[in-house]
Amino acid sequence: MTTKHGFEIRGLDVPRGAAPPTGRFGRMFPTLPARPPTGLPPAERLGLPGGLMDGGDTTTQQDSPTMDAGFTFLGQFIDHNITFDATGNLGRQVDPEATTNFRPPMLDLDHLYGSGPFASPLLYDTTSHNTKLVLSPDGVDLARTADGTALIGDPRNDENLLLNQVHLAFIKFHNRVVDGLRDGEITDVFGNRFPPPPTGDPNPPPNASIADLLSVRTYWDDLFAAAQQIVRWHYQWIIVHEYLPLVCGQDSVDAIDRDGLQFFDPGGHPFIPVEFAVAAFRFMHPTIRSDYTINDKHTLPLFPLDFTEPTPPDPHDRADLRGGPVAPEFALDFRHFFAIDGSRPQRAKRIEAKLNVRLLDLPPITDVPVEIGRQLRSLVVRNLLRSEVQQLPSGQDISRKIGQVPLTEAELGITGPAYLWFYILKEAELRHRGGRLGSVGAIIVSEVLVGLLDADPISYRATYPIWTPTLADSEGRFGMAELLRFAGVVAD
Repeated sequence: MTTKHGFEIRGLDVPRGAAPPTGRFGRMFPTLPARPPTGLPPAERLGLPGGLMDGGDTTTQQDSPTMDAGFTFLGQFIDHNITFDATGNLGRQVDPEATTNFRPPMLDLDHLYGSGPFASPLLYDTTSHNTKLVLSPDGVDLARTADGTALIGDPRNDENLLLNQVHLAFIKFHNRVVDGLRDGEITDVFGNRFPPPPTGDPNPPPNASIADLLSVRTYWDDLFAAAQQIVRWHYQWIIVHEYLPLVCGQDSVDAIDRDGLQFFDPGGHPFIPVEFAVAAFRFMHPTIRSDYTINDKHTLPLFPLDFTEPTPPDPHDRADLRGGPVAPEFALDFRHFFAIDGSRPQRAKRIEAKLNVRLLDLPPITDVPVEIGRQLRSLVVRNLLRSEVQQLPSGQDISRKIGQVPLTEAELGITGPAYLWFYILKEAELRHRGGRLGSVGAIIVSEVLVGLLDADPISYRATYPIWTPTLADSEGRFGMAELLRFAGVVAD
């Protein structure tokens, strides 16, 4: 069993049938040397419980000054859209360019749509002519098989309850867009109303001609394609206009629009840099809280406090935020995670070189058995060892490469070349009080995400760069609050 971000990944053998498209990893700074490997002892000094990166249990004093809690899990949702390294090898150095990324490097929501209604039919609702995605009968959970496996394009999105509910919100957003297009309430991305079915009847009579049948099938295919384009473009808009300004700063996005990409060159065959996947985009790990208020009645820890207790088989008796079936009483109230209609959500933990202590001793529900040395049960130790396996440059070397004065050893609190991930966290902590990434992290994250969009011929930035959301509110805004409201997951 494999884990990502300290949570269990379920069903890695699920993608049967059509093979998902794949991508590749590469290097953003190929001319920089690798940080000299130092092995396990320095990683232990940083990452074991009681080490330099032990932040204890989350307190309000550790709250981010800017980031609501939901953005941690939106970031995880984005990450799962574009990266999936199934190797997880911590024992030897590897060549990133020879490592398969089992996700195409496109922000296209393929983990939501799978390979589409034809190749991934189990993800789609047959009563809607396969234009809608399936969900649980009560609407509070993902659709599941008899054994509880979630019917979604990427089983990792069921690895914790919070990510499960973000994925579910995108399902509901898509389904609501389908209804709005079909009923003429909304337009496609270009402002056009979608026509009614050509026969006037979505279910042609038994004596209908082949031409009529094909015409109706084409209608439903076109309806799905139009809805998918709306959902994708609004998702991409959120990444560029809400998520990146929040975590990287508006100046980072403005610099790309003004000057273009300076350090990431996706070329004709886009790839995911290991500096992004193994270091910079793992800035989310420190933002994970020890526990979360999920609705007005329940506050739950990430993991069970007593690892020896068995997992409750009844979803109505949930004691933590592990993945699996969700009962109505544990459905997420998104007003606790995003600022919606004046709500005051809990904050993410700030970005800093400290993680909550529960991530430093992962429970045996992950891929690290309890009998294995505790160092490999620390998410910090695993991240640092992975950076050595992938031969990442030091944080100081990248800082100099982008024209910045590196943090000093006194500022870092360690001597010698710094692990890139640690450096990025420390930079955010010292330069922006943990509210956003510093220069190194911001350049890597913003250039990769925007660069992938610009390299994708069907993204809104490549197809219609002056496009603005057709589902924006009366003031022209569209972010997660507007998406959740339109999806109907926020009660009035």
